[in-house]
Amino acid sequence: MSSEGRAPLLPTTSIPREDLDSTPRAARTASSSSTSRPQATPRRPSRLQSILNTTRDEARAPPSAGSPRLPAQPLSPSYDGLLHNPRWTVRPGKPNLWARTRKAYHEELAEFLGTALILILGAGVECQGRLHFDLAGHDYSAGDYNSGRFGWAVGVALGVWIAGGVSGAHLNPTVTISLWFFRGFPARRVIPYILAQILGGFFGSALAYSNYHHSISVREGSTSSRTVIGPNSTAGLFVTFPQSYLDGDWLAAAWSEALASAVLVCAVFALSDKGGLGVPKGIMPIAMFLTLLGIGSALGINTGYAINFARDFGPRLFLSLMGYPSTVFTHNNYWCLWGPGLASIIGGLVGGGMYDVCVYTGEDSPVNRIGRGQGGEIALETEEEEEE
Repeated sequence: MSSEGRAPLLPTTSIPREDLDSTPRAARTASSSSTSRPQATPRRPSRLQSILNTTRDEARAPPSAGSPRLPAQPLSPSYDGLLHNPRWTVRPGKPNLWARTRKAYHEELAEFLGTALILILGAGVECQGRLHFDLAGHDYSAGDYNSGRFGWAVGVALGVWIAGGVSGAHLNPTVTISLWFFRGFPARRVIPYILAQILGGFFGSALAYSNYHHSISVREGSTSSRTVIGPNSTAGLFVTFPQSYLDGDWLAAAWSEALASAVLVCAVFALSDKGGLGVPKGIMPIAMFLTLLGIGSALGINTGYAINFARDFGPRLFLSLMGYPSTVFTHNNYWCLWGPGLASIIGGLVGGGMYDVCVYTGEDSPVNRIGRGQGGEIALETEEEEEE
């Protein structure tokens, strides 16, 4: 697969083993031939031997300085240390079939898993808070509106942590399309990204549903019947609908989705702008957590702030397989298509355009396109130069 359009990957630093562990394994030698197996290394002393032979100074010594410890610290897969065995990383030969397949679809798989995390925690917190009232005779529930906002925001943050170093963590068709229009994201990658996001929404909602299917059946009053509307309906735990008090004002519902999406894309563009404040490396998930928490707290009540077609349509596909009627798609005049779909995308494009008009100076945006006949040389940064 061509590397065109990929987000820069997190750099992998090669650290000498002697710098990572002050007591490395002895006799680490290997044949100079690339086809021969490395020589066996002697075993470490047993714990009983260590107890018998440990000196006073060794007993008081702290763990090896600089030696990484999973999972608190990342390390190279081939690192050979006290708490990590490189196992088959030293074997010669070609990668297995799945490793080669993942290489071909690495970005899409990251989008799939990141979007799934959004639904696992987002739909999960809706089920936990809205299905469990008066628990064990106590007059309280397992959550409220604010806990729901936290759950969705944490889901987005974890999704960004998972996918950010591989795909850029779009996790949202509105973000993908906005990046294509304003930031040069390759058009040929748009549809694969969106399909991966929808599948992630399907899978994540399936896992959340499997965790709460007993409570869903209790609310529905049946293990076989599922409803989209009504006092005991449960579809709204996974997908969004306009509030009844909007009284059929579809323009107001679409505006709510568009406004929230505009804020989202404007924030995404600002956080990823090298010419602005940006965010330190590794802090983007926290910034997105705060962004989603703010949007949900301020702009979420009218429509449930889907602001993400994959997060809304993927669960609808799953619910249709679980016995929910076709109104899961058709309710509110096909809200799922023109609300989280069209209105969200238009709002995102407007929000991204506003940021570029008012703030962004990069010439990869159509707002700052160089006119014809201007001449001059254009310096293009490679991924390696940007990482440095």
